[in-house]
Amino acid sequence: MMCKVLIFSCISVAVLMTTAHGASLSSEKLEILPTLIKDLGILEKSKNEIHLELYTPNEIQECSRQTLQCYLEEMVTLEKEIEDEPEIENEVENALQSIKKNLQRLRDLNPIEGDCKICEANDKKNFPDFLQQLTNFLRSMQK
Repeated sequence: MMCKVLIFSCISVAVLMTTAHGASLSSEKLEILPTLIKDLGILEKSKNEIHLELYTPNEIQECSRQTLQCYLEEMVTLEKEIEDEPEIENEVENALQSIKKNLQRLRDLNPIEGDCKICEANDKKNFPDFLQQLTNFLRSMQK
């Protein structure tokens, strides 16, 4: 009996340690992340035409779900700002739609965290910096 308790305890500790230190990414996350990064590369082409400051999260690991939510909200803002811009190509608008959809999917795959600040508490950064921060954040999630 004692042996069974010991084995069960060891398994429980292993499971808890894996969860605490970041379990491996699900296959769905592994599918979403490269697509998001590729679509951000398409947005990169228009970084000189988009003159907008957006809230840019800096709580990367502690608040992944909230960070993704903030980026998603700012993508909605970006979409509203560029919808009437004639110099923005259809490819960029399509990439933006894909980014929004995949950020939402990725956000929904992350657990709800506790004490995370609201999006508006983050610094506003110009679009190229915002884009770079988002790309870096997504790449950090791939590791």
